[in-house]
Amino acid sequence: MHQFLGGGGLMSNARWKGVPLRRLIETAKPQPGVVEVLLHAADGYTDTFSLEKAMDETTLVVYEMNGEPLPDRHGYPVRVIVPGMFGEKNVKWVTRIELIDYDAKGFYEQQGWGPDFRTETHSRFDAPDLSKPLKAGAPVMLKGIAYGGDAQGVSKVEVNFDDGQTWQETRIEYPGSKIAWALWSYPWKPERAGEYKLAVRATDGAGTPQITQDRGVIPEGSTGLHHITARVEA
Repeated sequence: MHQFLGGGGLMSNARWKGVPLRRLIETAKPQPGVVEVLLHAADGYTDTFSLEKAMDETTLVVYEMNGEPLPDRHGYPVRVIVPGMFGEKNVKWVTRIELIDYDAKGFYEQQGWGPDFRTETHSRFDAPDLSKPLKAGAPVMLKGIAYGGDAQGVSKVEVNFDDGQTWQETRIEYPGSKIAWALWSYPWKPERAGEYKLAVRATDGAGTPQITQDRGVIPEGSTGLHHITARVEA
């Protein structure tokens, strides 16, 4: 399974191999009333997520990463991968999995984070390097990534050059999977010298557009659009 982990500058895709957590839960034959899964790690860390999310087919207990045994720093011997949720919920070095009938608070929730730990749809520019001016009339290829959140994928990515008045649809070069990022590109040809304000936005696989309102990372994760400035010389 490919999955995206991101936030705070820490972003990656990986190919994971493991066992669906759902299979382990069904084998355990949980008692009625279970509402959450409580994970315990070897370093004393704990975190939780709903039983509904635990039963999703993409929630895995993994033991391989990119075709190799799970590295120590990534949670050897096993960790849990919970697509669409903050990395904090993807607990490493798992020693015990409990099924509980009450609302337990994980480490970060106890610190005031949450209550929603879902990753929102977002997108960004990655190329070209705009530290140097572009040339008027010369074509340039804009490139970046987009992510559709919880198992939705990305249906559309658009770019803007006029403070949000009109949007141009980009080309999805690599759609990824429903739980991995997509790669997009757009051929842009600025005709006149000057300063251009660019923005990018994504739409997920369910047709829901990226949240445009700016929100900081704390306590539920950031939202808003990625804006950049391009200087164009004659």
